Amino acid sequence: MTAVALACLGMPVLVPGTAQAAPGPCIGAPAADGTNYAETRQFVDTQAWWVPDVDQANNSTTNTGHVHLGACIPERETISSGNLTVKVRVTLHDNPGKANYVSMVFKTSDRETTVQKCYLRATASNFSCPGPASNGKGDFVCSGTCERWLTFSQPISSFNHSGLQEVRFRAFVPEPDGKEMVASFNWQVGIQNGKSPSNVSRYPFLRGKGWYTHALYCEASVRSLPLPDGPVSGIWTPVVGLTTHPDGSLPATHSFIAIDPDFHGSPPNRGTVLWDAAGPYGPEPFGAAPLSIDTRTLANGVHKLHLRTSCRDNTLGSTNAGVTVIPFTVAN
Repeated sequence: MTAVALACLGMPVLVPGTAQAAPGPCIGAPAADGTNYAETRQFVDTQAWWVPDVDQANNSTTNTGHVHLGACIPERETISSGNLTVKVRVTLHDNPGKANYVSMVFKTSDRETTVQKCYLRATASNFSCPGPASNGKGDFVCSGTCERWLTFSQPISSFNHSGLQEVRFRAFVPEPDGKEMVASFNWQVGIQNGKSPSNVSRYPFLRGKGWYTHALYCEASVRSLPLPDGPVSGIWTPVVGLTTHPDGSLPATHSFIAIDPDFHGSPPNRGTVLWDAAGPYGPEPFGAAPLSIDTRTLANGVHKLHLRTSCRDNTLGSTNAGVTVIPFTVAN
């Protein structure tokens, strides 16, 4: 008997909402972030891949590996004072590029502002935010898999509105052949800063995007929000979108969904595969569909749901991918 039933249906209407705050450790956090947060947070990982498909040549220009952005985020929680502080893990995997910087962007209904840049320094300590060197570039390189932690912190008064607002993290990695890989991580948070209320309305859901020169964006998203703060049981049905990014990006040519994979393992572990098929998961253009998961087939505890959309680039001879990984806790 299969553990998972899948169905592609129309996306429900999104209604802005916020989660109820509950202090404690971050759900699914790696050991490096053992912070007890004032509100519920989940460790969400987003990734950009530039890896050839099985029938594409595998060489130094068609395979530049991955870059990840992961963080314990207060997704749709309410922040009413002080700074919004987020510790961000940057991971390079088989990526020959020289990682430059990560930016923190505040997006509202009428403004997008880069509020902080943290440059990736080979000599910098973790949980810092090193400023630019004289040449204004990062110098973080990696052999195999390695990571760096950056701490972003900005006052919530930097948002020009209250209500549901968006935070974006972007990691920039110039590659040796002159191309560039960018990982983008978009999520929403409730802000109470005394300013005029105006909810962000353009694609207000959780998005992990890979960007590559020429290919542009490829993304995987979670549309049923907020993420579950407590355990799920029985049949859990999140709504996800593994479909073509708008604005002229290449189409989604493959979609992959799994529970608890480890693609950095030796050998890589595909986990429990729920969906692996040509084309998008969800209706085009840029739609989404429910994913029905029977949690009774899983052990109690924290698991990871991996969503990956691939967008083949026949001109450059490789495949761009955007990945979103969310934690969920099972208790049956």
